[in-house]
Amino acid sequence: MILPNYGVDATPAAIRRVAELAEELGYDSVWTTEHIIVGPEAVDPYGRVYDPLVTLGWIAGWTERIGLGTSIVLVPLHNPMHLAKQAATLQELSGGRLTLGVGMGWHTDEFDFMGVEFEGRGRRGDEAIRLMRALWKGERDFDGEHWSFHDATSEPLPSPPPELWIGGSSPAAIRRARELGDAWHPSRGSDVEDVRRVKERHPELRVVPRTSVENVEAMLEAGAEGAVVSFPDEAAMRELAGRYR
Repeated sequence: MILPNYGVDATPAAIRRVAELAEELGYDSVWTTEHIIVGPEAVDPYGRVYDPLVTLGWIAGWTERIGLGTSIVLVPLHNPMHLAKQAATLQELSGGRLTLGVGMGWHTDEFDFMGVEFEGRGRRGDEAIRLMRALWKGERDFDGEHWSFHDATSEPLPSPPPELWIGGSSPAAIRRARELGDAWHPSRGSDVEDVRRVKERHPELRVVPRTSVENVEAMLEAGAEGAVVSFPDEAAMRELAGRYR
């Protein structure tokens, strides 16, 4: 389920309450959202956002079983070596519970504020994913267009490495999921028919969309292997948990 780490009502108490209830009810995992700094277009709901990886690290310390996911981290806004280190650390400290959902971003103001070029973010993101996987495998050399390293060491090596789920709904995102990811995780602009079409065309591709509670069954019927769900309230969380027990 999606955690309330963003929006005007996001608080540590609210995040903790939902995460504890998710573990109590038997949900597979809890997921955080990322935006760093936004303009007027995105203030509602992304003006107030708790950092996704820091939040999951906090949750890892007082939960025992539940998986930890990002939906999504905006890869082009991060140095991939630093992001790989953060993810490896969280994977090790949580006992292997992390799924790193990643996306390329859409809010141009955010890129402008952070001094990051919006154009070309997909190509940089592809290279960043390859670089992170290389670091997690302990490779000492990497030659890329934007980042390179030689005779380098970056430990701990997470075992197993986090799965990488690819967000986005464009043809490039689906290609990225097939070539570089472990699953396709559409969250913006994808509906049930999009999932059905992608699964028919690429039946081997795992698909786990971010969706509303009302669309869960339709997404599963369309071929999705699961769903990351936004809930309106605690009652809806309990109702869905009871439905699938």
